[in-house]
Amino acid sequence: MRKLYVGILIALMVFVAGCISSGGTTSTTTTTPNLPFTAEDIENAVKSLKSYEYTMKVDSYNGTRLVAQLVTSGAIDFENEMKSTVTISNGTLRGPLYYKTYYYTTPKGYATLTDRNGTIVWEATCYGPNEGPNLTTSILDNVWKVLTLPDVRVEEEGDYYVIYANATGGTFEVGMENTNVYSTQIEIKLTKDLIPIEVKQTAYYTKGDEKWVDVITIEIKNINSAKVEPPSELVQYLKEQGIDLDELLARC
Repeated sequence: MRKLYVGILIALMVFVAGCISSGGTTSTTTTTPNLPFTAEDIENAVKSLKSYEYTMKVDSYNGTRLVAQLVTSGAIDFENEMKSTVTISNGTLRGPLYYKTYYYTTPKGYATLTDRNGTIVWEATCYGPNEGPNLTTSILDNVWKVLTLPDVRVEEEGDYYVIYANATGGTFEVGMENTNVYSTQIEIKLTKDLIPIEVKQTAYYTKGDEKWVDVITIEIKNINSAKVEPPSELVQYLKEQGIDLDELLARC
């Protein structure tokens, strides 16, 4: 049984998905092992990115009932070592809960604000000697793994490639909890330069006797032209405390 490790995002990419619908568009379909590119080609294309902006949404269903949502939007600039993210999640399974976090880093320091059900905590820290922001991990790091699965299919649709595949069986781990996955579907849209711009993943799994479905969608935009700015909520909160974020980090 395959075992996958899923963080906040996408190590579930080791599973892959689905249904192909041409929608009237002329397309060409290729199946393994005759794919027009390799997993290494995608990995290298992702590594070549200088910056991008993204939005990720996760909807979790207990049966057919939507019980939790997470939305993360962010911008990352690898060349200038800057990153900004906003994450908002909420759930209703054990009563109404919400969690909001705002993060901003420069090459010299970072600031973050967390609001958990009305309890607000913030911090700002300067990096020490030989330290700096960790930008080595991003939401696209594991996309290439879809091509390591059997029976992957690729459609060429106009100016894009679309990867489809599916997998059955396996487990993934969230925190300390193992979850049995019985079906996973993923669809990835790439530019002809092999840059992922859309990802959709649907995982069907069980926890105990309950059936769950997670739907993850990711959109990538402003490739190599992203503008990284601090979240307005973080700036405004610190301003209300008499603190200017730019001045604060400029002291680092």
